[in-house]
Amino acid sequence: MMRSGLFVTVAICTYNRCESLAETLATLVAQQRTEAADWQVLIVDNNSSDATLRVISGFAGRIGVRVVRETRQGLSHARNRALREAHGEWVLFIDDDVKLDPGWLVAWIGALRDAPDAAYGGGRILPDWGGAPPRWFHGEKLALIDGALVWFDLGDDVRPLRDDDPPPFGGNMAIRRQRALGLNGFRTDLGIKGQELGRGEETDFFLRARRKGAGGLYVGTAMCRHRYEPARFTPRALFRYGVASGLAHRATVDAKASGSWTASGAYFARGAVQLLKGRGDRFRQCIVNAGIEAGLAASVVREDS
Repeated sequence: MMRSGLFVTVAICTYNRCESLAETLATLVAQQRTEAADWQVLIVDNNSSDATLRVISGFAGRIGVRVVRETRQGLSHARNRALREAHGEWVLFIDDDVKLDPGWLVAWIGALRDAPDAAYGGGRILPDWGGAPPRWFHGEKLALIDGALVWFDLGDDVRPLRDDDPPPFGGNMAIRRQRALGLNGFRTDLGIKGQELGRGEETDFFLRARRKGAGGLYVGTAMCRHRYEPARFTPRALFRYGVASGLAHRATVDAKASGSWTASGAYFARGAVQLLKGRGDRFRQCIVNAGIEAGLAASVVREDS
């Protein structure tokens, strides 16, 4: 598993999610094998205190896994450690709560081999509802809710990413290792840190890559499903998600962006109207928008002080 010349390293950064990690690893075991390239699995344990190591050891003999421990807390630290430790030309990052389609690995390897000029890529991610979708979901695509669901779906094609396409989601993304190291990886002041919610590290990375002329690839055939967790979609959780999104937007996209507490309150009012109409999805979208306005307003106050 540690030979030089590997084409792909599958990297999983994990923190205290041993149960979902076990499901993710099971779908890696079930991957269609490819003779076209060597590949390895690298798990970066970001200070887990649960049964993560015991779960990983349970897959011994079924799949080759190398484990490293990153003691600096934060997803960006863990991803940067994966970039340093990986032996593959490409690093395929997946979340520790996804289920991979059996053809996921074959699709990625085939697409990347056919795109020698690509520097990064994004795969298709659909929600894993764990049964029927929640009652509040009406099937309408709403950008902010799709982001909270980690729902990245540009179809089932394989094609270059256009400038007007959204950047890939970290739950199913490919990065050419040397290009990423040349960009100094992910900003460690952004992103999730343990239980502390954070966002923006992926957007920042891909914006910097695009400014350097790096081309991206969308691989709709490399599909996975991301676990839906109801606790992330309570009004409180979505408001916090919105605040983190607002702060990240100002830190990565528009340093002059501003929000207002008045606008935040207005979104709460709109959300209440949507809830009365039975549109729990639009209500939740409004709550995220309220959080974004609050996050932008708070960042301006912090800067002025």
